[in-house]
Amino acid sequence: MSASVTNAATDARVCPGCGSASVIHYPASRATGRSVLGCKACGLPAWAERSEFETPSFSEEVETDVGDLDVEYSFADAKRVETVESAWIDTVGRLREMSTSPHPRLYDVGAGDGAFLELAESYGFEVNGNEIHAGAANLAAERHGYQLQIGDLSELELEPVNDALTMWCVMVHTDDVDETLRNCHALLKPGGTMFLQTPHWTTVDAMALSALRLSKGRINRIVDRRVASHHWQLHTKKSIKVLLDRHGFDPFEVRPRARYTLNSALYMSSLGIPEGVARRSSKAVDLAIKYGPVPRIVLDVYARKR
Repeated sequence: MSASVTNAATDARVCPGCGSASVIHYPASRATGRSVLGCKACGLPAWAERSEFETPSFSEEVETDVGDLDVEYSFADAKRVETVESAWIDTVGRLREMSTSPHPRLYDVGAGDGAFLELAESYGFEVNGNEIHAGAANLAAERHGYQLQIGDLSELELEPVNDALTMWCVMVHTDDVDETLRNCHALLKPGGTMFLQTPHWTTVDAMALSALRLSKGRINRIVDRRVASHHWQLHTKKSIKVLLDRHGFDPFEVRPRARYTLNSALYMSSLGIPEGVARRSSKAVDLAIKYGPVPRIVLDVYARKR
């Protein structure tokens, strides 16, 4: 990652992962006005202006009802179900093998409609989880019979009673990553295992960022798609290890995965490719994902609480 700082005001910025002031500020996208902050110490790229944007408060979030989630869950229904389920099965199986308790407890952060909790329970876990959306919690109750804790972890009473904790692409959506990890630490027993999946900064992303820099923000489509409000930090293997170590975790496995959970046509459309072209190309993309070398866009991370 190489570039020169373009704005003297960025000298005061620090990396949201490791806290280093050794950062690079890339040119802003001509399309969105967003820019990327790159850390020279741990390699984390992040949305530089994230803290300047207001986000909904907790009280506003929990007012969401089931009807308001129709779009969100229809979008989820467009995911590759077999890919999601395979990842869930692999993860919950490993977590069960790691636990020495005869009746281990698992807590799922951002549990959605509770489907993952149902799988974990079938593996012998006593399960619980939270949701900031009251509507999603209602779905978990209706579909799977779970009474989720409603609210952000910072709003809840946390006890270190869990043997395992899971976060499926949740951390990247949180406003305060440090607070989220402190709360996750507080939920686990000493020696308990946290699994998280989070977006991964790939070689293709680095090439796209170089193109954006050289074009002074004109070539921006991939960077705008990958570093945005829904993916405001894209970790490297080094940056996620540094971040977790700083919060009292020992990461013992960090593995990049080519896990494309979204339907190919929808993913290409999100990159700005015309719908018809995306639809016609989707089968070829599906084959490449299944058989060929493609960017490993997520990290699977296992870490133990110290």
